[in-house]
Order: sequence, then structure tokens, then C-alpha cells
Amino acid sequence: PSPFNRRLPTFRKNSDSQFANKANNNNNNKMANPNDTTMTMDSNPQNSAEQHDRVCIIGSGNWGSAIATLVGRNCARLHTCETRVNMWVYEEDVALDDGTTRKLTDVINDQHENVKYLPGIRLPDNVVAVPDLAQACDQATLLIFVLPHQFLPRLMPTIKASCHPSCRGVSLIKGLDFCADTKNPVLISKTIEEAMGDDFQCGVLMGANVASEVALGQMCEST
Repeated sequence: PSPFNRRLPTFRKNSDSQFANKANNNNNNKMANPNDTTMTMDSNPQNSAEQHDRVCIIGSGNWGSAIATLVGRNCARLHTCETRVNMWVYEEDVALDDGTTRKLTDVINDQHENVKYLPGIRLPDNVVAVPDLAQACDQATLLIFVLPHQFLPRLMPTIKASCHPSCRGVSLIKGLDFCADTKNPVLISKTIEEAMGDDFQCGVLMGANVASEVALGQMCEST
């Protein structure tokens, strides 16, 4: 079962019935469409009505940059989210076509394109590359983990100390971890939950998809 099913969300008074009526009136027999800009919610079930979700993408490679195209667009249109989306970038120098060398974060923020890991795809203007992990995660209420899992152990203490107490997460990390004691396989989402502690909940988004196809909005499968 999904970790999000451990406890029921809390809505404002009467908002659950309002949302149910809205869903019945508008979405009968319809599948959710991630590109549907008309879908709205009256309130965020994870937070209070006054608190907007602050989203941070941890990772900026091919897959991280691809998912940033969707996350950025969704945060820009949903009134339950802050418009700005921080994307933590492992800082490195990149050689540009004009022969100059620049910091990757500067290129992403100026050109709105990850020229090294996802060239040719424009990132939404509200996705901001941040090289400092603590700054990127500062008071975040939703963390999207999308980086090689071997980097997690040294990053998790900083992430835990920086995010909001109500924070939860989604793992897009492929692969499995292994228990040091039993040698049994362990879900990456469970590794993240244990590192974060305090009943942190981490869901999983996985699928047989290609990052460039996701970035281009093509049909793909995810679970």
C-alpha cells in the first residue's frame, strides 16, 4: 500500500463535501490528465488552507530536468502551491558553444535550459536552479527526489534540517538499496523515510518512460 494511505487527510470544515460535489459534477468517468490546466482543488489536504506547498526538486540530471518541466507548470497554475520551484543542482562548469565556460546554475537560470543534461528542452521560468542544498530545501513542504541513490546518505542530514516540519516526499529514484545487516533489498522510499524520521511519508513515481519523451509531453507510462 502507498505510504500516503497511512492516515486520512484533514480538510477544512465542509471542504470535503464541496470537493466531492465538484468531482462528481465535473470529472465523472474521466481519467486524470496531467496537462489539464482546468483541474483545481479547493484546498490542499496536506496543509492548512493558508499554507501553500513549497516544492523542491532534488536533482537536475536528465530525469530531474524532465520532471521539472511538469512540476514547474503545475506549480505555476495551482493556487495551493508557491509558484517558484527550487531545483537543487550539483554545481559544475559547462563549456558553451561560443567557447566560454559558465556555471551550470547560471546557464539554467539565464537560458532556462539544462544544456548539459537535457539540451533543447526549455524549462519553465519559475524553476530556479540552486547550488546550495540547504537553501534549495529551505522550508520545503514537498521534496521530489530524483538523483542517483548513492548520493542520499551524505545529503539527507542537510535536507532533514532544512525542510518544513510538515514536509513529505516523492521518490523518482530508480533502483533498490540493500540493508547493511541483512543484505535484503530495501525500497529507496523507505530509506528516505527512515533518514527523515518523524513519520515522514514518501511516495514513489516510477515507470517505463524516457526522460526526453516526458519533457516533450509525449504519451508515457508511470505508476
